[in-house]
Amino acid sequence: MPATAQPLSLPPSGTLIPPVIFSIPLLRGRSGWFLPLAVDTPGRSTSPAGPGARMQKKMGEAVARVARKVNDTVENKTDSLDLANCKLMTFPVGIYKAMRSVTEGIHRISLANNELKSLTSRFVTTFSQLRELNLAGNYLHRLPEEVTSLLHLRAINLSRNRFRRFPEPLATVATLETIDLEENEITGMLKELIAGLQTAFKSTC
Repeated sequence: MPATAQPLSLPPSGTLIPPVIFSIPLLRGRSGWFLPLAVDTPGRSTSPAGPGARMQKKMGEAVARVARKVNDTVENKTDSLDLANCKLMTFPVGIYKAMRSVTEGIHRISLANNELKSLTSRFVTTFSQLRELNLAGNYLHRLPEEVTSLLHLRAINLSRNRFRRFPEPLATVATLETIDLEENEITGMLKELIAGLQTAFKSTC
């Protein structure tokens, strides 16, 4: 019998969660997979007042938002996953397990406006059927070589990141129609060349 994805358990209102939650995998309990929300962090205040508590509350709200969006995608079997504006520093590893039965059907993912510094090869190989990938507004400066295996990718948004040169793995993705590299750290003739290529891609769509 094929494995089925388990929904993420949402935290109760007011749960205080430290930022490290985003790099912790899901745990399995009697009722299914869940985010390990009750994590004690030495030196962190759990009182309802103070800047530390307010920061933890905001992080807890961000985790809950991620969990809801993943649940919506899994339960409704939609072809998109929107994790934009979720304060992610890395892609949560627990999502791979939670979505394992639906990853082949995911065609669009947005991770825009987070704090990602890298994209892992696991992310690329897991969501191998991507058509559109939005990574705008992060801190990326390179892409993994495995991007060349995205045989259906048509559009990728890398604007407002920290690329200093054209991401070489994209050069061999023959299906690409749109590459957005606006507002990166690319300068000189290469910047003009990329702008020209982007115009050419858009004009042929």
